[in-house]
Amino acid sequence: MRIRRSVARKFAVPLEELPSLVTFQNYVNHFARTQLDNPERVDDIRKWVDEKTFTEDEGMTEPFTFTWESDVNGNPVVGDGSDESPFIVGRSTKGLMVRLAVPPEHFVLHIDATYKLNRLDYPVIVVGVSDRPHGFHLVAFFVVSQEVEDIYTAALRR
Repeated sequence: MRIRRSVARKFAVPLEELPSLVTFQNYVNHFARTQLDNPERVDDIRKWVDEKTFTEDEGMTEPFTFTWESDVNGNPVVGDGSDESPFIVGRSTKGLMVRLAVPPEHFVLHIDATYKLNRLDYPVIVVGVSDRPHGFHLVAFFVVSQEVEDIYTAALRR
């Protein structure tokens, strides 16, 4: 509803003359999938993760994805979110990962999960470090399908 009201205000068009809310939502979802690199179907997500997988050729600030498992060809295995095949995909950059290259006594490792950051309500695990002046520095984040110990362990092993 906010989008419709914003459009009505910005373009000085009466609300009743605008397309329905469903029409706006369909447009926004289509735009997000096609223009914003925002896939939502499992096959599209697998393709996206595969295209963005770590190759060692990335620059220090270029984001990459990594997964819990790889197949025999080294391709990422993206689960379907079930208990048998959990969805675990990490995202980071070389520049962020360098923060873990200092001796462990110089930082505190933080792990936290948050919810409802994405449409599917998958938990997002945030991994970061804090330095001596207590500044928090992101290292990586993971989108996971369940909040269970095995998934946390798997996310931290990579």
